[in-house]
Amino acid sequence: MNNQETNYEKIKSNKKALVIGSAIVDVIVTIPKLPVSGEDVFSSAQEIIVGGCAYNVGNVLQQLNASYDLMIPIGTGPNAAQVNKQMNADGHSQVLKDLDGDNGWCLSMVEASGERTFLTVPGIENDWQEEWFDKINLHHYDYIYLSGYSFEGNSAKVLLKQLQNKKKETTIIFDPSPRVSEMNQEDLKKLLEMNTIIHCNQDELLSLSKQTDIKTGAKMIHQKTQRPVAVTLGSEGTLFVEDNKIKICHGQEVPLVDTIGAGDTHTGAFIAALLDEQSIETACMWGNNAASKVVQVQGGNVQLF
Repeated sequence: MNNQETNYEKIKSNKKALVIGSAIVDVIVTIPKLPVSGEDVFSSAQEIIVGGCAYNVGNVLQQLNASYDLMIPIGTGPNAAQVNKQMNADGHSQVLKDLDGDNGWCLSMVEASGERTFLTVPGIENDWQEEWFDKINLHHYDYIYLSGYSFEGNSAKVLLKQLQNKKKETTIIFDPSPRVSEMNQEDLKKLLEMNTIIHCNQDELLSLSKQTDIKTGAKMIHQKTQRPVAVTLGSEGTLFVEDNKIKICHGQEVPLVDTIGAGDTHTGAFIAALLDEQSIETACMWGNNAASKVVQVQGGNVQLF
């Protein structure tokens, strides 16, 4: 079965997701190639938008009619003001706002191939506090999305402690992010034991599993979590492991502008399908279809319908 046979759709579900992560200001520049040390490369285009993994996932969940809350720290500085304005315009309810400090920003460099490289200046979204969780009840959620960008240093300790308050059956969807190699291994081990589905790309999977083969790495993580593992393969689709069996939901070739937000869009559609009680295979198909839309536009925001 290929991903064109099962398109994502607006869901009807009483299940609810909590999205934990960041919203930041993205400065997107288009360059012919990444500069080497000391080199000067001209940019041919520039765009400033609100981005961040959790924000992007939330936008997809909203479009697919999912029930969700965004737990995204929003501060009081100039970047936070732009984030807050965009969140209001999008109609997102905000659990955490007017916090002490500013949100971060990211320089997103997009090469002619469509590949992107990030240079991030972190803000309060990387400094999670226990008291922030006083504003929510984790027992209200069936799925909890967690961005790896928030799972470093003391923030990881805070998040692990608070996630112990979720329902046992609540599933965590963990997106490790490209910074998985910087995470504390003991923290990762604890997270993988908390009813966690790993959803990531090929490089992240290999870094997380410390393997050189995707299938071997995905099976290894599956055996640790005892939950499905989904690995995005770009235009080739999504590899997933379930019940110790490996399958691939094939993708499709589409015109590529850039890959910013493709993984987040895939994750959002994947979570929406699970909220709708679809199978893991169908969730991967929904993700493939949604991601194929976002790579055809600049930046991480796309209208799915």
